[in-house]
Amino acid sequence: MEACKRNAAKKATEFVKDGMVVGLGSGSTTTYFIKFLGRIVRSKGIRIACVPTSFDSRLLAIENGLKVVGADEADMIDVAVDGADAVAPDHSLIKGMGGALAQEKVIDYSAKKFICIVDKSKLKKVLRGTVPVEVLPTAYRIVGREIKRKFSGKPTLRMSQRKKGPVMTDNGNFILDVLFRIIKNPGQLERQLNTLPGVVENGIFSLKKPAMVIVGKEKGTETM
Repeated sequence: MEACKRNAAKKATEFVKDGMVVGLGSGSTTTYFIKFLGRIVRSKGIRIACVPTSFDSRLLAIENGLKVVGADEADMIDVAVDGADAVAPDHSLIKGMGGALAQEKVIDYSAKKFICIVDKSKLKKVLRGTVPVEVLPTAYRIVGREIKRKFSGKPTLRMSQRKKGPVMTDNGNFILDVLFRIIKNPGQLERQLNTLPGVVENGIFSLKKPAMVIVGKEKGTETM
């Protein structure tokens, strides 16, 4: 799928113009986008400012010669480019398996234009699977019980692979990976999860203005 990811990322660079403020998502497909964007800035001399959604994308942007600013320094984000873990036909998304869902949602929802770049394996007939939920560390058990009781989800605390203990987000919180058999109304579930005390944000993205989705294929792309 690497060729598919590269093709989607390269296509997204066509929507970045001189003088723009660009939101940089997180994840493997967005990594290609950041690298391509760095090459364009160096070769064409365009001036852009980039707002990263994670420490990872911030470091990568700096390494590739991009000007980085904080979300609190940008009056407006012209376009945000980010990946997804699953894309439904109505363009509702599941994101955040990399742990950056809260920052991603802030940037992606506030941008004038949001472009989602994915390989073809991320397209789903219905939205289902694991939804990351960022929670306050002291509240993870309470939130987990409420998710089971109210929404029949199956939460698991995400554990670190290279150190002992839970994964910590860039915001210093825990992540519950919640398995849902099927998500019939993504927008409703997104709002309901966020009403639980202790929840910081969840990985269902159901934007009022649907994202442009660029699907990478072995040869070329398809825009939805």
